[in-house]
Amino acid sequence: MSEAELHVLKQRMYQGRLNKARRGELQFALPVGYVWGPSGEIQFDPDEQVQQVVRLIFRTFEELGTLGGLVRYLASHQIQMGIRVREGPGKGELVWRRPNRATVQMMLKHPLYAGSYVYGRRQEDPRRKQLERPRTGRVVMPTDEWLVLLSHRCPAYIPLEQYERNQARLQANRARADAMGGARNGSALLAGLVVCARCGCRLNVHYDNGGDHLHTYECIERWTHYGEPKCQHLAGPCLDAFVCQQVLAALEPAALELSLTATERVEQERAELDRLWQQRRERAVYEAERAARQYHAVEPEHRLVARTLEHAWEEKLAIQQQLEEEYHRFVQHKPRVLSDTEREAIRHLATDIPALWSAPTTTGADRKEIIRQVVERVMVDVQGNSERVKVRIEWVDGGHTEGVVLRPVGKLSELSTYPQICDQVQELTEAGWTAVAIAQALNAAGFRSPRSTTGFRAETITQLQRQLGVKAPRPRVRSHDGFLPDEWWPTELAHRLHIPRGTFSHWIRQGVVRTRQLDEPLHRWIVWADEAEQERLRAYHQRAIGDDFHRRWTDTPRAQQP
Repeated sequence: MSEAELHVLKQRMYQGRLNKARRGELQFALPVGYVWGPSGEIQFDPDEQVQQVVRLIFRTFEELGTLGGLVRYLASHQIQMGIRVREGPGKGELVWRRPNRATVQMMLKHPLYAGSYVYGRRQEDPRRKQLERPRTGRVVMPTDEWLVLLSHRCPAYIPLEQYERNQARLQANRARADAMGGARNGSALLAGLVVCARCGCRLNVHYDNGGDHLHTYECIERWTHYGEPKCQHLAGPCLDAFVCQQVLAALEPAALELSLTATERVEQERAELDRLWQQRRERAVYEAERAARQYHAVEPEHRLVARTLEHAWEEKLAIQQQLEEEYHRFVQHKPRVLSDTEREAIRHLATDIPALWSAPTTTGADRKEIIRQVVERVMVDVQGNSERVKVRIEWVDGGHTEGVVLRPVGKLSELSTYPQICDQVQELTEAGWTAVAIAQALNAAGFRSPRSTTGFRAETITQLQRQLGVKAPRPRVRSHDGFLPDEWWPTELAHRLHIPRGTFSHWIRQGVVRTRQLDEPLHRWIVWADEAEQERLRAYHQRAIGDDFHRRWTDTPRAQQP
């Protein structure tokens, strides 16, 4: 037979298989939860526990929203999946195995669970096919390139709308620049939600120095593709605080509804888990009774078979006893019905949402999931290089909230209020105010410093005075009106004692001399020193510095000596 005839036969067989698939009659390996019926139709698996586990998987994914979270949930509750053996001596038998990520992902992506008969989801790519490996080179095709797609041709575990939501959620959870990404435990609560108002691209999250607390949102689309400067960037904590405040305010009216929903959901989850435990117990009892019947059916004299069946019966009884112990621990830890104390705790937490939000048991991923339930995206627009950022929160229900966020900037000159700050500093400096008094006046007037959240400091005012070229006039107050006996200006006393002014200022800061400070606007220091105090200060200035260190070691109290 020539190569051409073999090719024609192969094409005819392929077309026959394709035509059979278009009629919905081609049989193939079905996913978990389905079996082929006697007349060639697709049916639910007759085992109720298999169906219950499949429905639990889809219901849990709709709640958690991530594949990894679903796998961890199944592992933490020791939930197993019923798999039908496809080949070998035990073909068609039901075996229970722990779920893995690949199997669960296949279930979430398979359209058969939505009632759609599909063929040709994976097709061969000749460029990826390897020699002597006939099953290689198969790739997943887009939906519009599937060979056969017949809707509503088999029983469905989920509606088609839920299947489409699951596919969209899986696509959004990918770690891609154009996707929102899954909710993780980083400190950036708005990761994947912040969108640039200028170019419409999502802002990336950058953690400073590899840490997990200081983060910024950056639009690097133009910088990555065209080498242009970054479109805009802003510090994350200020934006997160503003959005969280709006989210908590939006959730406050629904506190009662949230408490009722949370109570209902917890009881529903416990009821589902208890139902699975009951099915596992029922299966264990059946297996033990079956092993007992097999043991009693054998002739007592046939000890070669009786010993094997006896051993199998003992194994089934041990498994049943272990399962009963695990079930009792589960009931004690999570009873099916919530107690009055648990209901009251849920109701209290729902009415005090800010306390629940800031609780140490609430992780960053939990906060992100709460935000994503109500926020569609956050549009940001930094006003030039200033600290002002226009924010537009677009809610899931279609509404929006606008506001202005003040971000930290690198320079004082980048503040939008920089001209007013310069005018205030120049005016108060010429009036004789000290740097400390000017800083307090600016903070009281509502001016904001570039980076510090505590307000202006004297060092910042002094640096600005040097940049502006203004200098406070030296106080010409020489009058001692209001002075107590033996009080001096620091400069006068330093000149009298022949002590450097810097050394005297250091003594004031260290508390070596007795001082008091005047009220506004000068805030000048006044030093008390009578004749005896002056002699002490002269002697203190002429002391040897090494004597102080020597005295620290030699005058140590005995109680502190080793």
